[in-house]
Amino acid sequence: MDRKTLKQEAIRLGNEGKRGWLTPKGCFFESDETPAVRITGLSLGGHEQAALQWLESNEPGLLQQLEDRRIEAGYECWIDTDGTDMIKGLMLEHGFIRVAP
Repeated sequence: MDRKTLKQEAIRLGNEGKRGWLTPKGCFFESDETPAVRITGLSLGGHEQAALQWLESNEPGLLQQLEDRRIEAGYECWIDTDGTDMIKGLMLEHGFIRVAP
């Protein structure tokens, strides 16, 4: 799918109340909703957690790139990256589209 079509699909899914990610090939995977009020650093947001799980199952090479970035930045674990947009940034760089209502 081209970028314009992916963005249109993300808007459509968001308008239907869906949240998650669209892969560069147009496959959608869901994420949990991040609570409106939460303490940064205690848990990852819904999109970040979904991204990690999806990468682990579907794109281990991309997950390794992300882990290399985390380690290079000095974060000991994924929770430490909460609030940095490190995970979202990598996903966006690789053509994934974030879907949210």
